[in-house]
Amino acid sequence: MIKAVFIDIDETLTNSKGEISEKTQYEIRRCIQKGIKIILTSGRARKDAINYQKQIGTSPYIISSNGASCYDELKKKEIFSEPIKKKVANQLLEYVEENGYTIKFNYKEKTLEELKNIIETENIVQCVVSSSDIEKMMELKSYVTKDFHDVKIVNESKRLKNLELKPSKNYYCDIASATISKGKAVHMICPVSYTHLTLPTI
Repeated sequence: MIKAVFIDIDETLTNSKGEISEKTQYEIRRCIQKGIKIILTSGRARKDAINYQKQIGTSPYIISSNGASCYDELKKKEIFSEPIKKKVANQLLEYVEENGYTIKFNYKEKTLEELKNIIETENIVQCVVSSSDIEKMMELKSYVTKDFHDVKIVNESKRLKNLELKPSKNYYCDIASATISKGKAVHMICPVSYTHLTLPTI
């Protein structure tokens, strides 16, 4: 018997236009009526995932930032997070500042001094580095892969994987702790995992 379904947002929950089709909404309601818990599991930031969770009435449990964070929206409580080490975050910030990239921590765009303060005061579960120059982004990919063992690129612009695709105005890489995964996050909140956490009734 299926007790829970973990579903991605972009082009899974939503279509290519970023919309949730009527058919998808119907199937989600049908699952919920059968007692199946629908849990959003996304590379997006938590606040984005929560917006969709509220829109379609899925489980209050949210897996965001490619598995770096698990959150209970009902209790407003973080269940699990695996942040980037502060030393590594500072190294990334220094590199992007010296080489002319844009960086956001937890999808927040701030000044350099504000970013430094965020590193010291907050847990950074994911950062986004971007540039309009694809060659620079390829250099970034090489730098992260070769020089960092504590983080990894968990998501990136499609053209960074296939240079034959149509150019874009901007390119990005999502960077998170090297040990995170959506699968690991699922085990942190799934009833059949090693945790004793019980999913609430929707």
